[in-house]
Amino acid sequence: MSANNDKPLILIIDDEEALRDGCRQVLEKSGYEVITAAQGAEGIKMARERVPDMVFVDLKMPNMSGMEIMEILSKDIPDTILVMITGYASIVSAVEAMQKGAYDYLPKPFSPDQLRVLTKRGLEHRTLRLEAKKLKEEKDLMQKNFITFVSHEMRSPLVVVRQYFETLKEIAADKFDNDIKEIMERCSKRLENLEELVEHWLDISRIENGTFAQRKEAVMLSSVIKRAIEEMAPVCRKRKITVEADVPDNLPAVKGDEESLVRVFTNLIGNASKYTPEEGKIKISVEKDDYYIRINVTDTGCGIPADKLPFVFEPFFRVKGKEERDKGSGLGLAFCKKIMESHHGRIEMSSREGEGTTCLLTFPVEVETGK
Repeated sequence: MSANNDKPLILIIDDEEALRDGCRQVLEKSGYEVITAAQGAEGIKMARERVPDMVFVDLKMPNMSGMEIMEILSKDIPDTILVMITGYASIVSAVEAMQKGAYDYLPKPFSPDQLRVLTKRGLEHRTLRLEAKKLKEEKDLMQKNFITFVSHEMRSPLVVVRQYFETLKEIAADKFDNDIKEIMERCSKRLENLEELVEHWLDISRIENGTFAQRKEAVMLSSVIKRAIEEMAPVCRKRKITVEADVPDNLPAVKGDEESLVRVFTNLIGNASKYTPEEGKIKISVEKDDYYIRINVTDTGCGIPADKLPFVFEPFFRVKGKEERDKGSGLGLAFCKKIMESHHGRIEMSSREGEGTTCLLTFPVEVETGK
């Protein structure tokens, strides 16, 4: 909105004076405040200073093209609605404009009604987008506060319950019959799962607020992977799953926290083992170039449905299936994603039902530059 009133502010960037004046008259009569610019640099300066609600940009501009202008404005003022004005309307130019951040395009010649309708629709879209953004921010804040509060409130009682439970088993386990021992084991397992959930909650909240302890030093990924495989070996042996690793020892070091990265790989191996049938296989392989190290963790499990794949890194999301052995917290992959992001890396998942799943981790290699 304009700083002086509640009228939406519209910016017209076009080198044709007649078009600028015509648009100004139409839009001002419709209740909008309008400012205009004859050149791209002038329009960008005005947009940065006034932050308009909507900007119309001509495709064919002297010195700087409309595409270049929109690309800059979409980054500088992302909440502004951008519309391309063009006398050369085509699918190609429209698609390119959308890729540069445009909301829509307006082909010349256009009528006053077309201008009014598109302006009204664009501003309504902006209002909905801002409301959605605000609601998401509020949701994220509520979720973050809730997780932190609940985790801290649950942690201490869980520790006490665990201590009493272990004491009970030490004192009286030999006096219980098999049915009671089985019940106690189930209770112990549920308690362990709940403690794991709380720890994942706390770790994710610490990563987000910057208090998660991570020492950034030179880390050898070959050592990280070896440690993770050793830690998960008993679980995989119990489930009769083979783990193969094709990891060269001479991988370049990455800057990061070894303990956090070990947890990433133990999470991935553990997750793969839950959905891989007996006699299945988990394979870890590496590709590298001068800039990135890419590590694939591939299993021969049941795979993930295509419609579920986009949500696997969301907190609390779990892919339920008949091959799943143990129910997890639904936070393991979310934790992995946060850790990878804190290492300036990426984690991606690909899968085909019935054929298995591959998790790709990409680490940037520090490039030495001359002074």
